Amino acid sequence: MSLLLSLHKQLGDFNLDIDTALPSSGVTAICGPSGSGKTSLLRCIAGLDIAPKGMVQFVGQDWQTERRTLKTEHRGIGLVFQDAQLFPHLTVAGNLEYARKRQFNSAGPSTEQVCDWLQITPLLNRSITKLSGGERKRVAIARALLRHPQILLMDEPLAGLHDSAREQMLDVLQSLAKHLAIPVLYVSHSFHEISRLADHVILLENGQLIAEGDLISLSTRLDLPLSHQQGAGAVLSAQLVEHDVDYQLSTIALDTDHQLTIKQISAPKGQALRLFVAARDVSINLEAPQKSSIMNIMPCTIDAIEHHSTASLSAQLTIRLKLNEQYVLAHITRKSCDRLQLQEGQRIFAQIKTVALINEYGPTI
Repeated sequence: MSLLLSLHKQLGDFNLDIDTALPSSGVTAICGPSGSGKTSLLRCIAGLDIAPKGMVQFVGQDWQTERRTLKTEHRGIGLVFQDAQLFPHLTVAGNLEYARKRQFNSAGPSTEQVCDWLQITPLLNRSITKLSGGERKRVAIARALLRHPQILLMDEPLAGLHDSAREQMLDVLQSLAKHLAIPVLYVSHSFHEISRLADHVILLENGQLIAEGDLISLSTRLDLPLSHQQGAGAVLSAQLVEHDVDYQLSTIALDTDHQLTIKQISAPKGQALRLFVAARDVSINLEAPQKSSIMNIMPCTIDAIEHHSTASLSAQLTIRLKLNEQYVLAHITRKSCDRLQLQEGQRIFAQIKTVALINEYGPTI
């Protein structure tokens, strides 16, 4: 673990109360609803805010102890805020050169590499005022990376972008993560974003850390808010089995008993993949459908049915379905659950309308 945190601070109506150790590589998402303390936690890590009773240690270096606090500019942090905060009087190249001259150390990617990763080379001579929202955010990320930080902190960097621009940025960030040798902390309240980007997740609620772990295990826990969001679903690990060139389809295996068919992808056989199945795209059948246009129909077991008090007041509830060692979620109406007399432990068939590929090969249906 690279980042050790013990932070305790009064914030309005709640206390920020965090004790955890975060990984030294990959993308860690800090997730939770508005007002849960995500940005406050990030600011304490950066040294922009101080928790009076706190400790922050990064790879053995004390950033904050009870007796000493290291200033933000000495922590070697790359910061990307919701607002790009670029210099409007400089061109894109000028903003990047400003960062390059203020590097924390000499080891790190070149300007050419960063521009290529973030697809901003054609923008170098352009004025900041002539950039779109997505372009400004990519330049802000490039500027942060050109300081050669030892950790990158991103506070909802996709905020304010419309849907198509957000998807384009997600593609860029997903590709970028493969090039970075430093850990990234990524603040977001969007499950769609973290399902595309995160390796590790910490969930906050009212300033408290309520859960943390890998995205696959957290995505299907019914006791966590992730499974109840509008875009909730299961993140799954799979392996490519074969391609059907005639129909332009690919077969992927979740395990020895469960396979899915998706639009053909360019991955080689045996490639490990990560998938996302939205809960709204899963329906339940008591018997295997004999005539259906949906190709992905899998036998599974009802592992858990949402029974908390809010579910009894809602038209919809969440059901977790077990596929050997992995799970998918289904959002169905309470009326359908009662009509089918669904029970935990029951064997049923899940129809999966859409499967999204969320690794480097991009989305597919």
